[in-house]
This record gives sequence, structure tokens and C-alpha cells, in this order.
Amino acid sequence: MIRAVIIDDERNSRDIISLMLNKYCPEIEAVSSAANCREGIEQIRLHKPQLVFLDLEMPDGTGFDVLAGAYDATFEAIFVTAFEKRFLHTIRLSEVELILKPIDKESLLQAVSAVTARIQRPHRQERYDVLLSNFGKPAGEMRQLVLPAAEGEENVVSVEDICYLEGLTEKTVFYLADGTALHSPRPFRYYTELFAAMRFFQVNNHQMVQLPHIQKIDQDEHRLWLRNKTMLEVTERRKKELSAIWKQS
Repeated sequence: MIRAVIIDDERNSRDIISLMLNKYCPEIEAVSSAANCREGIEQIRLHKPQLVFLDLEMPDGTGFDVLAGAYDATFEAIFVTAFEKRFLHTIRLSEVELILKPIDKESLLQAVSAVTARIQRPHRQERYDVLLSNFGKPAGEMRQLVLPAAEGEENVVSVEDICYLEGLTEKTVFYLADGTALHSPRPFRYYTELFAAMRFFQVNNHQMVQLPHIQKIDQDEHRLWLRNKTMLEVTERRKKELSAIWKQS
């Protein structure tokens, strides 16, 4: 049985999560709940749960404050929020689970399945280190990124080290400045949306570059060269916008 604590300032939300866990997730027992960050940290220390459902915004802080306040505890987290956009970027970079209110069965089961698999393995804190490190940084500032890998493993990379990424069938490959290539099972579109607010530009249907890594753009041949000597094709409709943005970066 997996012990869980539910932290949410709305009593109705706490009750709904508890009822849905009882109905759809018999392997999880909600042992306690809390209505704010301070009480949540106290309940985590008291019950030592393996899983915490965390509201993102509460009267006395955020779910990130709970993570920081209970950092020495070992648990997996599922964020629950009615406001997708405000913290979505930070959460996606760290690969931490997120459920939107109103909660539906499919979203709950998907998130629970992901964290249950992690609980069965030796606990690793990297994704939460990345989450807390990225929290509060402006969108344009370089951050860290968690890349899921095979068999539940994950890689942590600095975003500034990514030269470009390439979408392949059902996965994305990241090419780093040191020559490393890392594979993620997530689709290319997922990352183009994630990096849209950062210093990246999609040059064709399956490749996206980080602007500071561009060394030269050939307008006539529709190509660009990266500082690591890699050559990429640039589509006709994207080359003009790329040149303008690159000169300003």
C-alpha cells in the first residue's frame, strides 16, 4: 500500500481526490490531508508518505514551497491545479506529474501510474532538484531539463548545452555541445512547445536549434552551420524570420 497525503486549500478538492483514489486506485491510501503549506509540511513529516498530491497555489505559498520545506523527506509528488499556464513551463522541464482541475479518471490514473513506477525503483531526487532550481526564473533564462530515458532512467542537462533537437518517429534526439546525443521518448512537438519561449527556433519540420549555437546562416542555400560544424537545412518560409531573430540574439 502506498501512503499518500493530500495538500489543497479547497476542502472539496481534497475530498474529490480522496474519493477518486478509493474508487480507482486501491493501491493508494490517503493517510492525511492539509489545507495550506505549513500544515502540509507538518503532515509530510508526521506520516512520511510515499506520494503527495500538491495544490500549486495556496494562501500561504505554493506547492514548490512545500517541496522546499520538506526537502529532506523522500516522496513523489503529483501537482494539482486549475491554472495550467503559470507554472506549466517549470513543471514540464522537470518531468514532474501534473493534473488539471477538474480532475478526471484518465488523468489521475496516468499520473498515479507514472509515480507508482518511480516509487518501485530506488528513489532519485534529480527531477525535484531541477524543479526547485528552475522555479522563479524568467522564461528566457537558461535552465535545466530532465530527459526521460529507457527503463525509467533520466538524464539532467543544462538547456544552454543543447545545440539542436531532432524529431524522429515517436521520439526526440537532443544533440549537446560536447557531442553527446540523448534520446527522449517524448514527441518532437512536445519540445517545440516547451522551448518556444526560450532562445530556440524551429528551422524545418523536424529540427529546432538554439540560437547562440548558430555560427553562420547561408541565405542562398537555405542552410545554417552550428558552432560544432553541424549543417542543417532551413525551410524557405522560415529563413527570413530566423535571420532577423538570430541577429538580435
